[in-house]
Amino acid sequence: MDVGLDASGSRHLVEALTLCNTILTRYSRVGLSLSDAELMAFRSVESKIKMMTPEMHSVDVVDTSDAPKVPTQAIVHNMGSSSHQLMALAESTVNITKPLSVIMRALSEEISSILSCDARVYYVDRNDALLVDPLHGVAAPLDQTSALGKSSSVRNKYTIANTMYIPLHMEDVYVGCIEAPGGRITAAQHSYLEPVLKIASVALRNCMVAEANQWETQKAEAMLSMATRLARDALDESVLIQSIMNTAKVLTESDRCSMFIVKDNGTLEAHFEDGNVVSIPSGTGIAGYVARTGDVVNIPNAYEDERFNRDVDKATGYHTKTILCLPVRYEGTTVAVAQLINKQDLVTDTELHLPRVFGKRDEELFETFSMFAGASLRNCHINDNLVIEKKKSDAILDVVTLLSNTDIRDVNGIVRHVLHGAKKLLSADRSSLFLLDKERNELYSRMADSVSGNEIRFPSGQGIAGTVAASGTGENIPDAYRDPRFNSSVDKQLGYRTQSILCEPIILNGEVLAVVQLVNKINSDGTIGRFTKKDQNTFKVFSLFAGISINNSHLLEFAVNAGREAMELNEYRNNVTVTKTGKTKLLSISKVERNAVLSIMFDEKYDFTSTKFNLFDVREYCSSPLNAAAALIYKLLLSTGLPQKFGCRDATLLNFILQCRKKYRFVPYHNFFHVVDVCQTLHTFLFTGNACEFLTDLECYVLLITALVHDLDHMGVNNSFYVKTDSPLGILSSASGNNSVLEVHHCNLAIEILSDPDSDVFEGLSPEDVRFAYRGMIDCVLATDMANHGEL
Repeated sequence: MDVGLDASGSRHLVEALTLCNTILTRYSRVGLSLSDAELMAFRSVESKIKMMTPEMHSVDVVDTSDAPKVPTQAIVHNMGSSSHQLMALAESTVNITKPLSVIMRALSEEISSILSCDARVYYVDRNDALLVDPLHGVAAPLDQTSALGKSSSVRNKYTIANTMYIPLHMEDVYVGCIEAPGGRITAAQHSYLEPVLKIASVALRNCMVAEANQWETQKAEAMLSMATRLARDALDESVLIQSIMNTAKVLTESDRCSMFIVKDNGTLEAHFEDGNVVSIPSGTGIAGYVARTGDVVNIPNAYEDERFNRDVDKATGYHTKTILCLPVRYEGTTVAVAQLINKQDLVTDTELHLPRVFGKRDEELFETFSMFAGASLRNCHINDNLVIEKKKSDAILDVVTLLSNTDIRDVNGIVRHVLHGAKKLLSADRSSLFLLDKERNELYSRMADSVSGNEIRFPSGQGIAGTVAASGTGENIPDAYRDPRFNSSVDKQLGYRTQSILCEPIILNGEVLAVVQLVNKINSDGTIGRFTKKDQNTFKVFSLFAGISINNSHLLEFAVNAGREAMELNEYRNNVTVTKTGKTKLLSISKVERNAVLSIMFDEKYDFTSTKFNLFDVREYCSSPLNAAAALIYKLLLSTGLPQKFGCRDATLLNFILQCRKKYRFVPYHNFFHVVDVCQTLHTFLFTGNACEFLTDLECYVLLITALVHDLDHMGVNNSFYVKTDSPLGILSSASGNNSVLEVHHCNLAIEILSDPDSDVFEGLSPEDVRFAYRGMIDCVLATDMANHGEL
């Protein structure tokens, strides 16, 4: 061997190793770690040394610099041994199938050995925003309020109060932190610590992923369990809502929960854990905001949100900290709102209570759960509706059965069954039924909860019931005392308090037969509530059956009286007497009604005396067709001069026309417009066609007056229809032997109108002319029965 070469090579090798030592010292000082290429170079040197020196001797190389003396042979040796240790550490920590406690213990022991202290390893719990050490049962908030929490916002290690903190990141994602009280990093351990930290970062990231996966599995299992429980409780709404609240509390670890059910009218029905149920207006508070917008509201500090009602805490002594308010949807529609209050503290093994706020995981968890809750609530709602509809159907069927078994001659019995059925059907406290007296245009009743056998009568159009009778449209009044039409004196007399009123007409074939007034809706809990739109719709179905029974009763009464009226009419015709004072006083025509007719002005284009005159033009272009029709016939009759000739005052003629108008129904053909049209046509026959030349003036006058009364209170179909369809009226008419029951009825109503001095258009006639006028009118009206036209 060449000694010079050997000496020179030895010198170069020592210089190279000294240079390596110097570089390693600098790496340690500035916190750099060895690259992969450098590690490979050291491993290559290590293998060559092993080949040249079978027996390793530790040779210390003294560094004259300020850096600590590091045994170069030990560095190279440690390079080999550390790779085995790293492999073992990786195998024991990056395996996600191992329990979290095993992984954390391996990391903690390895890092404690490197840093020569009792080091703790924390991982990030993002749902609760905490740094958690499961080995020692401690945690810290993930914010700047603690020395440990500060690690979430820095990249490099830092020391506070002789405690070293090393943040751990994986692909720029913060995954945890190492807390090392009194920890220190030697130059010899620095190069080994770096890969250990990388392994720790990967292990913590894997733990977080594994925990998330485990959470998804647990969530799926919990959802299945909850769905099974909800399905079991789905038919009882109160039980279902309590089950949803309890489940939501467990899933989100909340202290309290409230449910707000969105009702059909938009209000919220608040359900609380103590069983209390309160109705609140839509849009009220945080729950109202969520119901309206469908947004999720997560409030970490309730007292900093202006929507939070602090008065509730003051009243209950409870302190609300955090709130999570979420919508419960079904097919895109918000059916309820869940309000979770106060996320429960995290309690460590050392009994340390760490406050928490609701996190993203809580929101996602409840969103999944709400799909089952929403479907269960909707199913419960559908079931409740079916039960309600069945109860309604049963109630209607009961009433229909009672009505069908009630003698139609017993009007009071029919009314009693209708009242009982309406109260039961709509859960009302009291009820009244007012029949419409079409001839007098009055409402009357002998059957009411507030009446003891005395008959009540009042004009149609007066009060709430009168308004409904006049308009044919129901009234739903939530607060009776706020309605000026309500008569509070009845409450004072009876010692009763009326709150809500539902007043609905009973209509058949477009005609108002009666009005039912229901008072004070009784809720399921016994409190007084308001009638709903559903109640109104339900009553409309019920009223169809009630209307048929009432109408049949009226028809029977009408038919029974027809024979008597026919006999009386025949006797009256043969023995007409004049009573100047009148035997009947009708409901007076108001000044407003008269002025409405007198104020009607017609264009010159209308020629009422022309055969080409079309009444439909007046009906179509006038804003008040009925007043226009009355004004037309008033002006037409006055234009003949006949009323003036026979001593009929203008006011009396107008009253007569308006009294006739009141007694015509709103049927398709035989209505007030029909008789005006007949009167105008008759006028053209008399004065344009000159038929008046063959008649006396009194006969012309009587014919024009008869035209206005010949269909009074016509029901829309003729006598033949009733007979051929075997209707109650037709059967009874045939049995009585009088088939002209309608015409007899028209005559009686005409006599009633003429018996009122204010509307007696025959007031100026002599007694002999009065008898002639009545007989002529009666004969003409009876002759309008088309069944008798073949005999003329």
